[in-house]
Amino acid sequence: MLRLLAAAMIVLSASSLGFAMAETFRRRPQQLRQLQFALTVLSGEIRFRQTPLPQALAAVAKATPMPVGQLFADLEAALAGADGRGLPWAWQQVKPRGLALAPADYALLENLMQVLGAGDVVQQGRQLDLHLEQLRHLELEAERSRIANEKIWRYLGVFSGLALVLILL
Repeated sequence: MLRLLAAAMIVLSASSLGFAMAETFRRRPQQLRQLQFALTVLSGEIRFRQTPLPQALAAVAKATPMPVGQLFADLEAALAGADGRGLPWAWQQVKPRGLALAPADYALLENLMQVLGAGDVVQQGRQLDLHLEQLRHLELEAERSRIANEKIWRYLGVFSGLALVLILL
């Protein structure tokens, strides 16, 4: 009886690891779409309403679902305490939580934070458009990656647990 319980625990834990990895592949395209929405809102705030950057970031945080909205809320809070150091410094202070983004996604956001807030409204709008287009390409790549890897990680978790149980028996 104890062996059966141990075998079930092994299969369950390996399966949960596989499902957790599959979940990151599933969440990344959704969060990239949320980032596109957030940058569209930010673009509207900057271009049409000509809202100062801290207030624009707060508006984006309110309009965007979690955890991407929390990223912009944290960025706005860091910018408020920046003492004139600017958006690149505030971005370095933000610790993204709960995001399933790849290093390329973070690099794109960091690049945006380097140029956002510098220049006039037209230049910032162009930069936002450019980064939105790059986010669309990253989303397509993430969707292809999700399709290719989501089932694989689920199956790998279950079957590796079963294989480990067979080896241990």
